[in-house]
Amino acid sequence: MVKMSLRDILTKIRKIFLYSLMLACVFSFFEALVGFYGIGIARKAFDIFNYFPFFEKRNIQDRISAFADEPPFFAVYLITVSGWMFSYIITNKGVTKYLPTLAILILTFYSGSRTALIVILIQVLIFFITIIPKKKLVRYGINTVLIVSFFTIGLFVFKGDKIIKAFEEKIESLDFKSNLTKTVSNQSRFGMQYAALQVFLEHPLIGVGYGQQTYYSRFEYPGWATKHNYEFSLWYRNPNLPAFPPSYNMYTRLLAETGLVGISIFLILLFFCIKKIKYLIRTLHGDGRTLAVILLVVLSGLFINLLQIDTFRLYGLWLSFAILIILSSKQIAHE
Repeated sequence: MVKMSLRDILTKIRKIFLYSLMLACVFSFFEALVGFYGIGIARKAFDIFNYFPFFEKRNIQDRISAFADEPPFFAVYLITVSGWMFSYIITNKGVTKYLPTLAILILTFYSGSRTALIVILIQVLIFFITIIPKKKLVRYGINTVLIVSFFTIGLFVFKGDKIIKAFEEKIESLDFKSNLTKTVSNQSRFGMQYAALQVFLEHPLIGVGYGQQTYYSRFEYPGWATKHNYEFSLWYRNPNLPAFPPSYNMYTRLLAETGLVGISIFLILLFFCIKKIKYLIRTLHGDGRTLAVILLVVLSGLFINLLQIDTFRLYGLWLSFAILIILSSKQIAHE
C-alpha cells in the first residue's frame, strides 16, 4: 500500500469489501428465507452455494451468518466493513449511495448478534456526527430515517408479524442482567471475564505472562457460571479438547497476562490512534479525509468489540493500522 495512491487505497479496498458484502447479501437472503421465514424450498440454493470453496452451511437457524461459521464471527465482519460501506455516502451521489449502509443494517438485524446491534449503531452515530456539520445534522438525520423507514415498511408488508416479534426479541436480548441467568453463552462470557479479573488481582503488576491466563483462570471459574452450564463440561474443562478456553475480553485478558504495565501500553496505543485519526480528519481533504473517517468508524467498532473477543487475529485491525501509518506519513510529508 505504500506504493499506492490514497485514491487507489480507498477505491480498491472498498470495492473488494463491497463485492464480499454482495456475496453476504445473496447468502443471507436464502438463509433468512429458510431460518427466519421458514420457506423450506430456499434450502435448495445451498446445494449450489456449497460448491464455493469457502462456504459450507451445515446448520441453518433463525440467525444468519452468511459465509461465517457463526453469527458472532459474521458480526466481526460487519463491524470491519461498516466504515468502508458508510463512506459511499461521502463519495457518491444519488439514493444508491445509501444502499451499502442499508445492507449493513439489515444484515446486522438478521444476524441476531447483540454485539453487532450495539456496536454498529454506535458506528453509525460516530459516522454521521463526524461528517455532518452541526447545523445540517438534524436535516440529514431526518432524510436518513425516511430512507431506512421506506425499506423497513417494505419488510413489514412482506411479513410484519414476524418482524415485530423479531424486534421484540432483539430488544429483550439487550437486557444483559436478565440474560445472565437465562443464557448459557452469557454465563460463560461473564464467568470467563470474572476469572481473568481474579487472576489479575493476584498478579496485578506484570500479570502471569502472555498466553498463560488460561492455566490460572481455570481455578477461578465462579460457581454461578459453571453450574448447569454444558459449555464448561463440553469445552472449557474438557482435558481432551486441545483448544485453549477463551477469556472473551481482550482487556481482561491483557490485565491477567500483562498486568497494569501491559494494559496501560495497549490503552495508550488505542488513545493515540483515535487522537491521531481525529487530527487527520481536521487537516486532510478529499480521499485522505475519507480514509480517516473510515478508520475512525472501523477502529472505534473493533475497539468496542474487543470487550467480547480476546484475539488479535482481527485482519481489519491490522489493515486499519497500516492505513493509519500511511496517512500519517502523507500528512507529515505535506507539512
